[in-house]
Amino acid sequence: MLLPGDDARAAARLAELDPPFTLSEARRALGTTRRTAVPLLEHLDARGYTTRVDDLRRRCREPGGKP
Repeated sequence: MLLPGDDARAAARLAELDPPFTLSEARRALGTTRRTAVPLLEHLDARGYTTRVDDLRRRCREPGGKP
């Protein structure tokens, strides 16, 4: 469960990573487990904060991670 604004904060943290980033890099940056990171990244994809580059990597849509 995410609190209001948690998705934007997570996206902002991911925007600090060198694009494109992997699930493992995102997991470490967010300090969470793979079990939590997978659905979070899928949520960020659906909300437009991130986009998949290929099967392994994603990037934030704009600087700052905003959709």
